Amino acid sequence: MNMKLHGDKIAYFFIAFAVYLLIRAFSAHLTLPIVNVLLYVSIAASLLASNVPRVMDIPLHYAYPVKCVEYFTFGVSVVCFIAMCLRHMWI
Repeated sequence: MNMKLHGDKIAYFFIAFAVYLLIRAFSAHLTLPIVNVLLYVSIAASLLASNVPRVMDIPLHYAYPVKCVEYFTFGVSVVCFIAMCLRHMWI
């Protein structure tokens, strides 16, 4: 039981961090490069898709689409991170 409470606290932390990333991305979208904004949004969506079902009960028929969103946004964030690294290597 005690381990479940720590898992919930970690999930709530990641949800709060995802909200912070969304606020940061949308508040600075005019000054940041589009790759950075897309990276922040995709990381936030991946964090939300992986942690919201841990603290909320979702219907079983939504489990697969949420997992697909998690994997897709994680893939997008990896591609954006690689693009950012390549851009910084060439500048």
